[in-house]
Amino acid sequence: MGDFLNKVDETISSDPHIIGKRFEDHVESLFSTKWFTVVEKTHSAKVNQQRYVESSLNPDLIFRYNGPGGGTFAVECKYRSPASFNKKGMLELFKPGQLERYRKFSVQRNVPVFVIIELDAYAELDDGTMEDGPFMFNIPLSEIRYDALYPSVLEKYERPFNKPFFWKGGQLY
Repeated sequence: MGDFLNKVDETISSDPHIIGKRFEDHVESLFSTKWFTVVEKTHSAKVNQQRYVESSLNPDLIFRYNGPGGGTFAVECKYRSPASFNKKGMLELFKPGQLERYRKFSVQRNVPVFVIIELDAYAELDDGTMEDGPFMFNIPLSEIRYDALYPSVLEKYERPFNKPFFWKGGQLY
């Protein structure tokens, strides 16, 4: 019965760690097992509470593309709510030092890093109607300059929430 209750809690919980884990699992599910191998994956908060695993400082997922041309890349998943916007109207993404740590990881491993963001919010459309999220964005780390992003930057990288990912020419789509 305990496993059942844990699964229910993971499905409906508003705990930030559980919401983040749900999003990370969703992102991973959008990479076909036929074409992508999970090379590394960060450990859960539960594992890290027992004994912290240093590699948890790396991006959430590292994939190898098994198709023509191959390639390895990393993905950092970020769930954000409307409360994540600061007073300047920018979406806060990274804690101090985190962005630089991912840049260093990318250089040391010689792999591109992509930041995939879920924004669980509402958006006003041009015709005045409202569209509800979640919204997803796929931003190359190389395009991120600051710990927070303006909505105009996010718009350039929006993608359908449930669309499978594909890899071509060193880019993640």
